[in-house]
Order: sequence, then structure tokens, then C-alpha cells
Amino acid sequence: MASDPQPAIAVLQLRMALRGLSPPVWRRVLIPGHITLARLHEVIQAAMGWTDDHLHRFVIRGRRYGEAREGALQFSTAATTLTLSEFALREHEAFFYVYDFNAWWRHDIRVERRVLTQHIELLPRCVAESGACPPEDVGGVEEYLEVRESRSEWEFMEWLESLRERPIELNELRDEVDQWLTWLDRRFDRQIVNDRLRELQA
Repeated sequence: MASDPQPAIAVLQLRMALRGLSPPVWRRVLIPGHITLARLHEVIQAAMGWTDDHLHRFVIRGRRYGEAREGALQFSTAATTLTLSEFALREHEAFFYVYDFNAWWRHDIRVERRVLTQHIELLPRCVAESGACPPEDVGGVEEYLEVRESRSEWEFMEWLESLRERPIELNELRDEVDQWLTWLDRRFDRQIVNDRLRELQA
């Protein structure tokens, strides 16, 4: 006798884009619809490449939701139990997420698709992306764009030329090289992100 099939679960395809950046920085992720806002926050952190060192906030249909922390009275503890499915979001409906209230990294999040499936073992999962996340604590969009311009490949070549003209102290050189690599190596590794997302499943 065949066993009863598992009930179908709603899966949402979300596109999360950082506002104000060019070239654009965005991620496309698949998530179970019953995910809590607290867990969705963790998914965004892993997918974008942030380190969860700052406060965050969701704004959905004009209402704010976030994590309750000391000194952050504007947050609601409901985010730890409130699920995305309770909003019954429609396809193409959007909301946003802000990370780091000083830098104000706004992520515009849109529901691209909503499907029913019985297979959610590999969720959440990143399926597409564009651009590397700005480094943590670089400031907001304007500060990031200014620093990125000053850390271009052309500026890097000029810095290399300057090494011929001054004495080199090894530790100082190592620190400078690390800073340059942070800005020049802007590749995005989807496998690393999905490894992080699998850790969330555990």
C-alpha cells in the first residue's frame, strides 16, 4: 500500500537587490514560504555576504519588523516567530529590508514566483546573483562608491609604482595588500553562499 504523499509546501523565489549601486548587486534565492522573518534575515546575511554586526529591519506593507535588542525599542519580537506565509505575499509584491542603520543598506525584495512543491530539502538556496557585496563598515552607498573609485585597477597600478620610490616595511605592506585585495577581488562564489545556507538548515 502506497504511503500518503507529503503535503505540498509553498516555495517563494525572491530577488533581493541593494538599492543605489551600479553595477547592480542582487541575489535570487528560493525559500520555504513558512520561513520566519528572523530566519529570512539570516538568509539575507548569508546570501549577500554581510556579517550580522548591525541592526536590521523589515518593512512589509508599511509596518516594521525586526529583532529585539537592548536599546532598540522600535523592534518587535514578533520577527522571531512571524512567518512570511502569514503575509500571503502575491507574485511581484515587494517589501524591503534595511541593514546597518548608519549605512542604511536598503535591500529591495520582490516575490518573483510562488510555487507549491513537496521537495524542500535543499532550501534555502541561491540560484542566481550579480556583483559582490560591499565590505562591512565601509559606510553607505555614497561612501562605498567613492572608495571603490579610489581603489580601481588603475589606482592599484599607481600604488605598485609607488613601491619603487619608498622603503618597504613588511607588516605595513601586508596590511596594504590586504586592503587592495578586498576591493580588487570582487568575485561572488555561489557555492560558498549555498554552503552557508546549508548550515542554516542544520
